[in-house]
Amino acid sequence: MRLERTFCVLLTLCLVSYVSDRLQAGHGCCAHCGRAAACNKVCRLVCEEKKVDVICWGSKCEDFCIPGCSKLDCKYCEEVCQNCDQDADPEVCSKPKKFVWREWIPGCATVHTKTKLMKKVETKKIPSYKWVVEDLCAECEHKAQHAQVPSGTKLPPVPETNARMLAGTPYAADNAQQ
Repeated sequence: MRLERTFCVLLTLCLVSYVSDRLQAGHGCCAHCGRAAACNKVCRLVCEEKKVDVICWGSKCEDFCIPGCSKLDCKYCEEVCQNCDQDADPEVCSKPKKFVWREWIPGCATVHTKTKLMKKVETKKIPSYKWVVEDLCAECEHKAQHAQVPSGTKLPPVPETNARMLAGTPYAADNAQQ
């Protein structure tokens, strides 16, 4: 007896959960007002704002110098690390070392210009239209607002609602025979 009651309670809870999930998912409920009523599938035009990246290519001039011929000049020689400096670090002491370098006299430089390819990205917001299918009751169907479309905008044709409304219903087979 207890097992039967538990089974009945679980079955009832599953049925209630299934029905509430179906109602929340829009089956049998108006998408606009949420009432459980006889609804029709309606195509409605919706306008959304879409962001589009536009890439512009250009160039930028940049000056640079190319040096001319240089000449070798004097040779210099110095001794470095000659004395062991006890004040700086008494543990580090090195032998003297000969340091040799040559001086160069640069020649005249000439200015040249290079052209660099530059990329610029601009983001534009444009209107985008799409058709959405909604389940609406008869009352909300008249209240539903369609998107305001500026004159001269080319839109796709409105889908046939009769074929979509009948698809998947018991009346579809009757209309196919006619």
